Amino acid sequence: APPEPAPPYVPYVVTMRQARLALLSWGLLDDINQCINVLPSPQKEEALIEWEYSQEVQRHNGFVGILAPSLGLNEEQLDQLFILASSL
Repeated sequence: APPEPAPPYVPYVVTMRQARLALLSWGLLDDINQCINVLPSPQKEEALIEWEYSQEVQRHNGFVGILAPSLGLNEEQLDQLFILASSL
């Protein structure tokens, strides 16, 4: 039997431009602000600063972990989103 293919490389970091384009392609870009606005303080303010002022998005950043479930993304889907983003 042929060997199983290696799992795809999931980038640790993508630019904010790449992240926004990937979210747009999945129809999730407009949902980000709504997800941020329902967070309790100070998480809301911290997430808003991350979203508005970061130049990159780190896969294992707490901001990403908080928002992913609100967007309906599980770990595998989040990996796929980062893989897509890195190609943009």
